[in-house]
Amino acid sequence: MLLFRRALPALLTLAVAAAGTGCGTGGAPAGSGSTPANPRGASSGAHGVAGDVTATPVRTDVPEPARAPALTRAPAGTVRPLPGAPEGLAVDDADGILTVGLRRPDGLALVSVLTGSVRRVVRLPGAPRHLQLAGPRGPVRVPAEQAGRRFQVALPGGQVVADTKVGRQPHDAAAAGPVVFVGNEYSNTVSLVRGGRQIAVEPAPLQPGGVAAARDGSSVVVVGVRGRRIEAYTPGGRPLGTAPVGVGPTHVRAAPGGLFYVADTEGDAVISFRVTATGPRPVGPHQVGWVRTRCCTPYGIAVDGRRGVLYVTLTASNLLESFRIVGGRLVPGRTWPTVRQPNDVAVDEATGRVFVAGPDDNQLQLIDPGSLP
Repeated sequence: MLLFRRALPALLTLAVAAAGTGCGTGGAPAGSGSTPANPRGASSGAHGVAGDVTATPVRTDVPEPARAPALTRAPAGTVRPLPGAPEGLAVDDADGILTVGLRRPDGLALVSVLTGSVRRVVRLPGAPRHLQLAGPRGPVRVPAEQAGRRFQVALPGGQVVADTKVGRQPHDAAAAGPVVFVGNEYSNTVSLVRGGRQIAVEPAPLQPGGVAAARDGSSVVVVGVRGRRIEAYTPGGRPLGTAPVGVGPTHVRAAPGGLFYVADTEGDAVISFRVTATGPRPVGPHQVGWVRTRCCTPYGIAVDGRRGVLYVTLTASNLLESFRIVGGRLVPGRTWPTVRQPNDVAVDEATGRVFVAGPDDNQLQLIDPGSLP
């Protein structure tokens, strides 16, 4: 039976429906701390529900990548042409495949991680903005925004093995065990999918964008890009808590140890959160770190858990920046010039190779950080 907790005010849905698409305005970073989840369903303070001492105004802006300028330096590494405005990257390192989301026409490219050449293109009735794998060898989860569906594509062959109707504008998806959490931007919800079937729908922070699962599968977090909140859930969908996040957050990725890193696109920062989902006293998302990026407008984010490195793209300056993960801290590393409009990044943890997608010029960039000066 489909379970739907009707905890979101209709006003929030109308506000999102009236806004434009997207998943960047100044200010100080949000403070740390986690708000306990309301047992009736809506997290206190997260959605402006009745009982708040002061109603939080609904922001009308949505954090977006910058409109990148023309290149002033040659991109580092190797650049391959990839028609279809590539955006959305995920690496199957066991099979040596980089999966790339395409549009015009919509689909999924299976690319060699060694050469950057396209092995196969899978046509789909909608284009993804983000891709994640269900396991070390796939399948790859493909939230098709315009179609309102979540596809699963097997690797290495590229067969579509599941097609699930979810909410409006599914933007990102991550799995905790057998359950896939799909963030529905225009429904303000998260769909829980198991075995190719939607089994539940949960309220989410206003306009959910980035979604990520803990590396051990113990929790899932969702970033509300318009609500400027991060919310954590158990693998079964029970809310663990919520916290404010940044000036204008967009995307999130997980690292070992219950850590999650959020790209604060409007705040020019990366914010670190920790979630403790196991033990006698689970703790929802609480901020444990904050670091400023180089200029400007960080957007795509990826974590090399094997080497303890985080990568973030800087869309206003066509740069890729690295940070070393030291405990709960991020230590600035170095930068590389990228292709124009670097909207997404992924890393092959088997080799350390980094991939950057440039949709404006239809390009894919391959960077080997250890071999470049």
